[in-house]
Amino acid sequence: MCDLGAPYDEEAAAAAAELGRHGLGARPIPTADCPTEQVFKADAHYVGSKIDIYALKERPEFAGCYRRVHKGAVVLALSPRSIPQQCETEGMPLGPYMVAFNYGSVVFFAAGPRLRQRALSITREVAADPVSSERPYVEEYCLTLSPQLPVWSSCSPDNIKLQLLDLKNLQVISQVLAQSVAMDFYSSHVERTLETFCNMNLEMQESQNIGKINKQVLLQLVAENNIVMTDIINKLGVHERFDIAWKHVNYGKIWEFLRSELEMDGRFKTLESKLNLIQDNLKYFLEILQNRKSDTLEWIIIILIGAEICLSLYDLISKASSEGFVA
Repeated sequence: MCDLGAPYDEEAAAAAAELGRHGLGARPIPTADCPTEQVFKADAHYVGSKIDIYALKERPEFAGCYRRVHKGAVVLALSPRSIPQQCETEGMPLGPYMVAFNYGSVVFFAAGPRLRQRALSITREVAADPVSSERPYVEEYCLTLSPQLPVWSSCSPDNIKLQLLDLKNLQVISQVLAQSVAMDFYSSHVERTLETFCNMNLEMQESQNIGKINKQVLLQLVAENNIVMTDIINKLGVHERFDIAWKHVNYGKIWEFLRSELEMDGRFKTLESKLNLIQDNLKYFLEILQNRKSDTLEWIIIILIGAEICLSLYDLISKASSEGFVA
């Protein structure tokens, strides 16, 4: 591994003790098996619907820091240092690093809490529709840098041991964690939408009247439902194999293990079934509104026909009366 003589962030040990995934407890921190091992955490945060990674890369706060852009993501060192290109393959110093994705996720490696919060604040400034920091969406995983490891990597639940920390390892691990935390955000959004429909159904059951349901709200839910599905498939690319994992077997094994450990496929299927349920509810309510509109139009037509008949009868009676008077 390239040795640049710079230790990783002093707050990294404190970061390891923080809470992990939103709504869940922190992952346990394993102890190092030997003095040469370094245990640290990678933690992903969902910041907003979109991050301008090029604007983030050019922020003055990152002047003099290592920067690398790759397929909709930017890798940034969070301390001023120049990392030679050969270290990207031979092994990079242990953090702190940040990997920001254009679909709204940010992943930190060995970053302490204060440094992380500063970086998140900067990222929110270049993010669209930033989420509230009071309700964070976080996914984390424990990593161990073990130079004496006889194999490229050793994967076990809650911990991945790496022989070296190179650029491709950063990109592969961060990509899966970023997708996972983004799916957490979309899952919460879908849950809130389902709750809205549950309330609509209960209200209709009690009142036996659909009059209070707003068509504009339903149309908005239709649009939101379509956007969520499009974002998950196109932006996140949950069904696409990462190009680095596809080309390199060693990285592919880490990518597949982490996706399996975080149950990415199962979570997507669950999310997809909920989206389909929302779609069915939307069709149901829109059909009822359409039928109600059709009934209204039918009554309007009947009234108009009745009025025409009355006018015609009145005209006939008027003419008959006039003829009788003349006679």
